Amino acid sequence: MAEIDITNKVKFCIKYGLVGVLSLIFICSSVVWYVLYTWGNINIYDAKIASSMVGVRARAPGKVTEVLVHDGDVVKAGDVIASVQVAVTDEQLKQMQQTLELSQKNLEQIKKGVVVSRPRMVQSSVAGASEAEIANAKKKLDQMNSLYEMGAISGIQRDEAKAQYESLLANKSRQTTDISYEATYQPPNQEAVKMAQQQVNQARAALEAAKTNAGATEITASVDGVVYLNGIEAGTEINPGDVVAYVGDDSDIWVEAYLDKTEADYVDIGRLASFYVDRKKYDGTIFEIIEPEDHGQPDENTEGKYDSIYPEGKLIVKIAVPREIKSDIHIGNPVDVRFSKS
Repeated sequence: MAEIDITNKVKFCIKYGLVGVLSLIFICSSVVWYVLYTWGNINIYDAKIASSMVGVRARAPGKVTEVLVHDGDVVKAGDVIASVQVAVTDEQLKQMQQTLELSQKNLEQIKKGVVVSRPRMVQSSVAGASEAEIANAKKKLDQMNSLYEMGAISGIQRDEAKAQYESLLANKSRQTTDISYEATYQPPNQEAVKMAQQQVNQARAALEAAKTNAGATEITASVDGVVYLNGIEAGTEINPGDVVAYVGDDSDIWVEAYLDKTEADYVDIGRLASFYVDRKKYDGTIFEIIEPEDHGQPDENTEGKYDSIYPEGKLIVKIAVPREIKSDIHIGNPVDVRFSKS
């Protein structure tokens, strides 16, 4: 019987059979992976680590001289974000100090009260000729007049008697009124004291504010996190209270994923979700779902914080980050999320 050479067939089977087996294994593995990991799941590849945003505000008017960070930089509480040349001069501080000192002296003077000089009328008698002396002089003058008419005496004698009488009459004792002054103490007027105290308080507050402003040459981060500048650069004029930057608070972070409304069946409050950061898998719990119509725009007037700008028409799903891994991830990290349908 002739021998049949099956070498080529064996080689063919070995060559292509192995490929077929491997292909079959791959296909089966893919089916199993799909069933186990994809079937009933959705994957979101544009999620991110988000957080509350804390506004960093200017404390004094002035001009930004240098910005020391860039958008996305990680900062610690107290790190300098920008340097400022404040609009308070040494001369202004000196004038405010003088105003405070004058206000304090005025207050002290008012508290002492005042001494008022009041006029006092005093009656006094001035010594002169008595009534008896005047009466005797009048009697003598009458006698001289009688003797003169009879020719017994000369006119000179009569005139001397008359002059003496008139002199005594002119120097008659009389009452005079003198004016004297006495000092009277008046206690301080409480309304005046109150107003003077207010002036001191205002002057002191203005001086302290100016000193604070003069020392506010640096704007610093108030929390640990990622900084996002609010349009400032060297030369920007700022006023007290202006938000110069936002810092994403690393102590208050979450995963933020965006879903279509048709995918709402995959998410519920309290449901677990898996997420991946730098290919590391973590598990978290959905704690908030925001409907598209509830999206708000950033409110720059809100003290300290503002909301994210969400993609239009998307469900916003927030997933809590376990406390023990918060130090390993940061705001802005890209995240892949897998939601399982219940």
